[in-house]
Amino acid sequence: MPYLRQQGGRQFYRWYFYDPAQSLERQTKGISVRLLRDSLFGGEIGFAVVKDMSIGGCGLLVPTLDKVPDKFWVMYDNDIKVKAMVRYRKKVNDKLEFLGLQWLGKDYAVRLRLLRKLRRMAFMQKHDHFRLVASASQ
Repeated sequence: MPYLRQQGGRQFYRWYFYDPAQSLERQTKGISVRLLRDSLFGGEIGFAVVKDMSIGGCGLLVPTLDKVPDKFWVMYDNDIKVKAMVRYRKKVNDKLEFLGLQWLGKDYAVRLRLLRKLRRMAFMQKHDHFRLVASASQ
């Protein structure tokens, strides 16, 4: 179940798709998305788990092996793709890294559609566990 919170220093309300009382290393909840290269030939970077999101950006857990560049596309399904830029990186453990993203571009309607789909998915996946987090915590 997602948690909605307004935090000091943030411009937008943020949806959290996990229990904020739990450390990132022990997280098992979130929404899976694909990451695509922002280049002429494109290509897939890998998968990530969205931990929180707002209309201004999101937080992702990614495998460190994927070597995520500073700019890329976040794709939930074939209809929604949003360009993002890494604002900060935080090492979680040897296998996972947390990325704080800022959405790029002015298309707020696409961001809002992504936020609505992720929020809806979070309500449906109350107790699902993601392969990425489970395998990284071993």
